[in-house]
Amino acid sequence: MTKNQIVDGLLVINKPRGMTSFDVVSRVRRIIGQKKVGHAGTLDPNVDGVLVVALGKATKLIDELQTRPKSYIGEITLGFSTETEDLDGEIVDQLDIVTPFSDQKIDQAIQQLNGEITQRPPMYSAVKVNGKRLYEYARNGETVERPVRKAVIHDFKRTSGIKFIDGKQVFKFEATVSKGTYIRTLAVDAGKIIGIPATMTQLTRTMGSGFKISEARDLDFLSTLSYEEVLKQVIPIREVLKWPTKNLSENEWFAVKNGQKISSWPANDSYLQLYYQNKLKAVYQYDEIEQLWLSRYVFDNQ
Repeated sequence: MTKNQIVDGLLVINKPRGMTSFDVVSRVRRIIGQKKVGHAGTLDPNVDGVLVVALGKATKLIDELQTRPKSYIGEITLGFSTETEDLDGEIVDQLDIVTPFSDQKIDQAIQQLNGEITQRPPMYSAVKVNGKRLYEYARNGETVERPVRKAVIHDFKRTSGIKFIDGKQVFKFEATVSKGTYIRTLAVDAGKIIGIPATMTQLTRTMGSGFKISEARDLDFLSTLSYEEVLKQVIPIREVLKWPTKNLSENEWFAVKNGQKISSWPANDSYLQLYYQNKLKAVYQYDEIEQLWLSRYVFDNQ
C-alpha cells in the first residue's frame, strides 16, 4: 500500500499533555498521509492518555466508539475551585481547611456520585446552547443557563491516602464513566457534597472506546516509523466491532450493497457484521418497530 491509498482502521494514541485532540488528528494526518481522520472523544489539552483516532471508513464508527465507557485516573484537591473546574482557569473560590475532613466523609461523597447522575457541563466546555458553545459565552463574560445532562458513573473511588497540605486536602481517584461525563464536574460535585470548593488537578484517560493505555502509541514513536511500519499499528475495522458476523450469499450481497431492508434474517441480535467473499462490507441493525434489518454502516459496496 502506498501513501496515496486510503487507510481504514484505528490508531490508539497516547495523547501528551499540552496538545489538543485536533492537534493529534492533524499530526496523524501527516503521518498517515490522508485527510479522512477523526477522533472518538475529546481530551482537554491538560489531559493525557488514550485518544482513539479513526482513519478512512472507520470514521463512520466514531458515534459507536463514543458510546463505550471510558476510564480515568486523576487527582482532586479540596479547598479551592476555578472557573474551568481544573488548573487551566482562574481561582473563583477558596476556603482553607482548618480541620481535615475524614476519609469516611470524603468516601461517602464520592459514593453518592456513583450510578446514574445528572451534571451541568462546565462553562468552559464545547456544549452548545442556542447555537453557541459555552466557552464562547464564558470568554465574553456572559452567563447562560447550562443544560442538565444524564451520565452513568460505573465506578468512582478514591485510590490513595488523603494528604493535608497548606489548608488543602489532596487525593487520587479512579473513575469509569459513560459518554458525555465531565470528570472535572465530578470533582466539583464531590466538593459540593462535602461542603468545600474542589478542583480536578490532574487527569489521565486510561481506557477509551474499549482500548487500554497499554495499547496506545506515542506520536513521537509513530513519527520514527516507516509508512509500512505505521500501517502495522493500525487496528482493522473487523477487529474493532464485537457484533456477530454473517456471510452473505450473492443475492443477499446485492440487497445489502443497495441498502435494502431485510426481513428474512432471524432477529437474534441487534447488530450484524456482514461479510461477502471474506471481506467486511457493512453492518445492519435490527429495528424492533419495523421488525426489519436496516443498513447502519456501509464500508464497501463494490
